[in-house]
Amino acid sequence: MKCSPASCCARRAEQGARWGQALSISMALLAAAAPFVAADDLMTDAGRYAQPIPTTTEDFVVDAYRDLPVADGVELASHEIYAPDEWNWRDTLSIFFGYDGSKQPQDFGVNAHFGGRSHINWGMPILEDAGLGLQMGTAINATANAVQVNDRLIDNSSRTQSFTTVGLFQRTDAGLVWGLGYDFLYQEYYDNFTLGQYRGRLGWQTSVANEFGVQAAIRDNNDAGHYGAATVLLRPITQGSVYARHTWKNQAAIRCWVGVAEGHSEANVLGDYPPQDECLVFGSDLFVPLGNYVAMFGESNFMTPVDTGAVDAYLGFEFFPWGGAKLARHHPFAPVLPVANNTSMTVDLVRR
Repeated sequence: MKCSPASCCARRAEQGARWGQALSISMALLAAAAPFVAADDLMTDAGRYAQPIPTTTEDFVVDAYRDLPVADGVELASHEIYAPDEWNWRDTLSIFFGYDGSKQPQDFGVNAHFGGRSHINWGMPILEDAGLGLQMGTAINATANAVQVNDRLIDNSSRTQSFTTVGLFQRTDAGLVWGLGYDFLYQEYYDNFTLGQYRGRLGWQTSVANEFGVQAAIRDNNDAGHYGAATVLLRPITQGSVYARHTWKNQAAIRCWVGVAEGHSEANVLGDYPPQDECLVFGSDLFVPLGNYVAMFGESNFMTPVDTGAVDAYLGFEFFPWGGAKLARHHPFAPVLPVANNTSMTVDLVRR
């Protein structure tokens, strides 16, 4: 039944409030960083990168910068190919704003989403000499329904998601790269749900431009709720892939993966099909520096079959408030794992 003008206006106002909330949180995160700048953080880039790269040291931090494929026209005296004297908290902080689109089994076969995403991601050393670090990140997705079915059936027109990722990572001088973390999701949709999964990545840098490895996400926490009068269980889908990553001389990088996901249900508001067996999963991410302070970043992940599987993607701009975007992915204590999103946590729905 079509909603009354008053209820439609109320829902649109609620949707606008969610978008405003996401924007306010994002701006607050950006503003909150400013008061914590210590005196030594105010040094100029020239001061912080005053020493040219030694040619005899065995330090892996220096090696990582010295061996970078430098773009044509970049002078060797540039601070971008110098090794920093010491780790600084602002070197590994990034803030993202962009668009997000999603369709997954949790949408009960009748919905999809489009809206905005913002996240902040940061890494720090735990054992600096060993290259062992800690990463922390959080994100807000505020999206509207791309289909009217939920709006008409259960008076739901939007979804808000809060993702948090915490984990450990390491880059070694032998080329080994690994990250292991936990992803937490709280979402307000047709009901409120709390979900969790473990996620990891293990790679080998065969050269300064190429990396190959494996990645996986393993279900941990499920949650039950209601879609109208129906009781449903939401659960992350366990999946694993092999990947390859290539970095060009302009520091643009693309990573592609293909793998297998466990079976998922084919539940639908109109009636359920038998569950799907193990299925193909594939996707990619890209990172393209557009200057010293901003880069284009995005991810996509697809799970077959497309009618009952997952179609997830986001794209936007990643900001580095104190510079360093061009070599951000080469910093020894830059986070290895992106902040969790629907592209890394596919959620199944089982009718109870």
